[in-house]
Amino acid sequence: MRKKKIAFLLAASILLLSACSTQTMGQAIDEDIPFNVKGILHKEKVKEGIILLYTTHQKNGQGEFDAMAAAYLKGSDKNGWKNEGHNHWEHYENEHMTVYADEFYDYNKEGNLDNRIPIIFGEIHNQEIEKVEVAGKEEKFEEAAIIEKESKRYYFKMGDYHTARGLSADGKEILKEKQN
Repeated sequence: MRKKKIAFLLAASILLLSACSTQTMGQAIDEDIPFNVKGILHKEKVKEGIILLYTTHQKNGQGEFDAMAAAYLKGSDKNGWKNEGHNHWEHYENEHMTVYADEFYDYNKEGNLDNRIPIIFGEIHNQEIEKVEVAGKEEKFEEAAIIEKESKRYYFKMGDYHTARGLSADGKEILKEKQN
């Protein structure tokens, strides 16, 4: 009888401790993001978390395709991770490159804005595009980071940008696209 009590207390303790454990980043990605995360493209450290750029496999009336998405994961390895959203994916076709502009908002418990995180990102389809530059309202272009993953190329930049242009190796503009 004593062994059963000890076994029961041990099992209850393990369940209680596992319920109190913090969620890892992998668990937040697998359990909190409501889409099938096909692959992680990039993680960018921001105040109180990370911006996660990923691909998801989706279907619509025209068929199946891979779409790009971004998520804001709040937390840390020490305190655990939580998907703060906003949980939607983007997809449109362009022969040269895609352009997605997005913003994440982080509010405190009182409902006040703690953090606003604007980003621009997309996939590069044209092999002649060697560099991507992005611009905001002033049309001052800045270079975006190029990310290579599984023989595909993507770009990413944090900030208030709405225009992206793809440039060839000699600096010739191949495409200039605005996201409204």
